[in-house]
Amino acid sequence: MTDEQEIDPQIYSAGLKKVRQRRWFLWLVILIYIPAMMLALESPDAGSVAVKVFIAWIIVLCVAVGLACVVRCPRCGGSFHTHGPTFIPFRRCVHCCLHVNADKTEKKLSKSADH
Repeated sequence: MTDEQEIDPQIYSAGLKKVRQRRWFLWLVILIYIPAMMLALESPDAGSVAVKVFIAWIIVLCVAVGLACVVRCPRCGGSFHTHGPTFIPFRRCVHCCLHVNADKTEKKLSKSADH
């Protein structure tokens, strides 16, 4: 790429922030399963409460995965984590390889260059 074609990663900041938020939401939903089930199993009617908690968790998980699947890469416009029918939650765009923290890395590099 020439200097004219290179684009400052800061331009991608808002899009990458959205990608990171959706990734955090997905991981939070995944991590909340065990504590939620432990609480459900300690209730007086453990069997039915656990089933209800599980169904609610599955629904929220489907929403979280759906949101992570459709988030767009700010550089190439493709789905950040989805290539065809496959959901691949890598830290780089599966199309153009833009890193999820590319805007943060650029900030660190510019701060160290200033000093």
